[in-house]
Amino acid sequence: MPTLNSPLKNKTSSIAPHHILQMLELLIKDIDSTIEIDEYDFSHPEQSHTVNTIRHIQQKYPESSISMVVGADQLMKFQQWKEYIKIINSVHIIGFNRANCDYTPLPGMNLTWIKDFNVDISSTEIREKIAKGKHIGNVLTQSVQDYIQENNLYGY
Repeated sequence: MPTLNSPLKNKTSSIAPHHILQMLELLIKDIDSTIEIDEYDFSHPEQSHTVNTIRHIQQKYPESSISMVVGADQLMKFQQWKEYIKIINSVHIIGFNRANCDYTPLPGMNLTWIKDFNVDISSTEIREKIAKGKHIGNVLTQSVQDYIQENNLYGY
């Protein structure tokens, strides 16, 4: 689920929502067509709080269990999230670890670590490399890289 205005970040996305959605659609097409993009957060211009998004998904899919994918860098800030205890009690968290992150799950957190995840790069680093004209390797699918270049996104 894409987010435009995260409360724990100092700025909003400089990329128009339709570009973000198109890149996600390209990515899903390349890796797993069963993934569904939900535009809930795009329809709310105010800050997007995960607890509200979870409520939306629970209402939309009342018979489903919900898993949330989170990077270790965000898990380190998890106690700053709005109503983080409700989040812990509502979802299964799938965590991606990063080098130099030493995170101990909070009490009651249903957390599964993805083992052997060796991509130690953030989306911020990817955008900065693109803006500086540096090679980003294979951290993005070719169709997403092509879309970024064709649309002159992130200073490409």
